Amino acid sequence: MSISKTIRGFGNFVKRKPLIFNSLVYGTFYTSAEFARQTFSKSSNVVRGDPEVSRHMQRSSFKEPVDSKGVFRWMEKFNRTLGLDQDSQCSPEDYNWSQLRRYTIYGCALAGPLLYGWYRWLDATYTGTSTKIVLKKLFVDQFILTPPLIMLFFVSMSLMEGRASVLEECKSKFVKTFRTSCLYWIPVQFMNFLLVPPSFRVLYVSVASFCWVNILCYLKSLPANRDEPMQGSST
Repeated sequence: MSISKTIRGFGNFVKRKPLIFNSLVYGTFYTSAEFARQTFSKSSNVVRGDPEVSRHMQRSSFKEPVDSKGVFRWMEKFNRTLGLDQDSQCSPEDYNWSQLRRYTIYGCALAGPLLYGWYRWLDATYTGTSTKIVLKKLFVDQFILTPPLIMLFFVSMSLMEGRASVLEECKSKFVKTFRTSCLYWIPVQFMNFLLVPPSFRVLYVSVASFCWVNILCYLKSLPANRDEPMQGSST
């Protein structure tokens, strides 16, 4: 098959299956960002000769499991089947593959489809690129979508990790994460709504998410009861 036919086939796939394409792209960038964070953490620890730091970054401080019913029992089976709750088996020298699988599922199955539908609605509701329209989109996106999206991230991760309390981490890290997201996403989304065509909206956000997810991964890796400001950040 020639390169031109491959490109045309890919273009046709994107047009026919935009939801699948955007979800896969978003999930890929999410997983890649976490992989890059783990790689950087491993390299830094080797240079410093500090395996305990790597062990802390690779292992989550989960609580003891409790008797589960309903959706929680289903989640336990789901986690065991996909190996999502095997963090304690990771050595300091290994990648945390369970964590990477969790980010893949979140990006492809949750955040990707949600953002695709959200931006279709947003572009249909607020049409144009005038300053007034862009600011409206910016406000709605940051203060209507972002808070529940952050909650979805922490709660879904806690469910896939098999935590005893699925809300503890969200309560502990929500304010810090939202403040940080405002500093990052408001200028990024301003350029998005002003310059990027609607069909490339999720792709643009996916690329921007590669940087953002590195911040989010750092916040995710902290113990749930830790509330210290991030280095290099005003939060």
